[in-house]
Amino acid sequence: MAIQIYSMTSVPDAVATAEAGAYLIGLVIAEPGVVAEAIGTDLARKILSAVRPRSRGVALSLSDDRDEICSMVDAVRPDVLHVVAREIEPEDCAWIRERIAPVMLLRAIAVRAGETLTEADAHQDCLDYLMLDSGAKGPPYAGATGETHDWSVSRTVVERSQIPVILAGGLSADNVADAIAAVKPWGVDSFTHTDMSGHRGKKDPSRVRAFVAAARRAFAKT
Repeated sequence: MAIQIYSMTSVPDAVATAEAGAYLIGLVIAEPGVVAEAIGTDLARKILSAVRPRSRGVALSLSDDRDEICSMVDAVRPDVLHVVAREIEPEDCAWIRERIAPVMLLRAIAVRAGETLTEADAHQDCLDYLMLDSGAKGPPYAGATGETHDWSVSRTVVERSQIPVILAGGLSADNVADAIAAVKPWGVDSFTHTDMSGHRGKKDPSRVRAFVAAARRAFAKT
């Protein structure tokens, strides 16, 4: 099992999240202002240093330029690279994965009617981890909507996938147990529902602890 928590914008938040039991600590690396939780490479390196070896660091890139993505990895040196841009094709993932090794590659895809299974199948040979998220209404990438999606589709992906699958999209301490029971993923992710209310990117330690505890109980039953 794996518990992933996004998105850290300070060392204290990241350390508290790691201490709560999150295995994967997520960071969004981007120019300030692009999204509320964007941080630069210097802060990202400080956060990753602070959470290791207790947790592994995941660096998310919003870019659709593979050279730019790899340059970020060179600067930050995360354990896992997370790509989300819809323009990134499976062949790009294969190229990026080889380029950044031994850093591992995680790809997020949105769960959409009629598209998800084909897209998940197409990425089986070019990723280390696959993440299923709810489709964003605005930006051209999946995630951060705070809403759930059709878990029956996600369950089918998990059953067919040869690589570990992380379930994301609107998960909280209140519904993560139901999600794990329904989907049986390798891991679960929380972002918006472990933030402080009204403060995107600022983690609420009590919500983080509650989410981790609920996920652990649910994983223990599967």
